[in-house]
Amino acid sequence: MMKFIMAKISIFIAIGVGLATLISLSIINVNAQTENTSSTYSVSISKDATSGLIITDGASYVSGFDTTYTIEGKKSDFDKARDLVVSSIAEDFANSPTIGYIKAAESNSSGTNTTGLANPFASKEQIHEKINSVLNGAIDSIFNENDVTFTIGPVTEVIKCTFGDTIETFKCSKVGGFKFF
Repeated sequence: MMKFIMAKISIFIAIGVGLATLISLSIINVNAQTENTSSTYSVSISKDATSGLIITDGASYVSGFDTTYTIEGKKSDFDKARDLVVSSIAEDFANSPTIGYIKAAESNSSGTNTTGLANPFASKEQIHEKINSVLNGAIDSIFNENDVTFTIGPVTEVIKCTFGDTIETFKCSKVGGFKFF
């Protein structure tokens, strides 16, 4: 009789240990399914390009142009997407039809051609460097806020970049605000 009771207890313990293992494996599996290990972020970029033309005596001339990029996202999203935002805007602007008409800084005398005249236009490298500089500065300003702000709901940061027909006028700045939800 004692062997019979011991056998039942052993079977009961074995079943109990098996169920406990099964339950703990199920909990680990549920945690693995609900745990979000991927880094997700979302930043939206919109572009508005304008230009003017003057037609005089059968010839057309570009009278000015600018491209404005508006970038929106949460502060943490800007941190995660910084490099991609900067490279995407620089690449997009480099593919614009006006890229060859951007004037360099007035003090630029390094680009002379064979006739001795200074090249008034900025190189693609200068333009890329300027975009990188002003855009990274604007993104940094999101994280360098010294003022205390009160917000309700998720904060949407907004950066506006305007790239005109002279490299000196390229600028990006935080214009952000917040939205109530």
